Amino acid sequence: MFGIDLASFKALNSVLHVMRSTFMYLVLFGFVLSCTSIKMSTASEVEVLTTLITTKSFEFTADWANPVVTQSLTAVANMGLIPPGSTISRINLAGNPNYLKVFGDSVSANLPYFGERQFGGGYGSSTGIEFNAIAEDYVQRFVADKGIYNISFKVKNKTEQYNVMMRVYPNKSTSISVNTSNRLSIRYDGEVKALKKRPKQ
Repeated sequence: MFGIDLASFKALNSVLHVMRSTFMYLVLFGFVLSCTSIKMSTASEVEVLTTLITTKSFEFTADWANPVVTQSLTAVANMGLIPPGSTISRINLAGNPNYLKVFGDSVSANLPYFGERQFGGGYGSSTGIEFNAIAEDYVQRFVADKGIYNISFKVKNKTEQYNVMMRVYPNKSTSISVNTSNRLSIRYDGEVKALKKRPKQ
């Protein structure tokens, strides 16, 4: 009743083989197309990023601050004095205006600081990371295999010197580490965009 002759069986097996081969080809083609699209998208992002960085006219806005965790900072957190949605090692900066701007040879910043002062300071010292001056030893380097830019520079105000290191990714997400002469280091995570208006010196 359910019998099938040898010729029909071979024909059916041949059809199934063709279907399996076609399916595998479509899967492989889809995978290659997807990878190509990702590479093209990344290449496009890198091109836009290169234009942004090499013109030296961009602004960073931090979404998160990542301070060095110390006993004093932990005590502050235990008192409930850190913003909602934050941990002691990762502080949400939503609603907290901030910036770091690069415009030609000049840089300016006003970033909130969380951490401990090691020494120095005194009258007139900034509570945040604040400067507006000519950058020293400004270096930008493109890492081709990752499509990212590493930027570093030094800058100082009247009371403190800062060593700034930036890592900018193709999607413009950015990580900034700031080492200072008087305080523990801190890292910020956020994004860069083109600077629309040149700041006043």
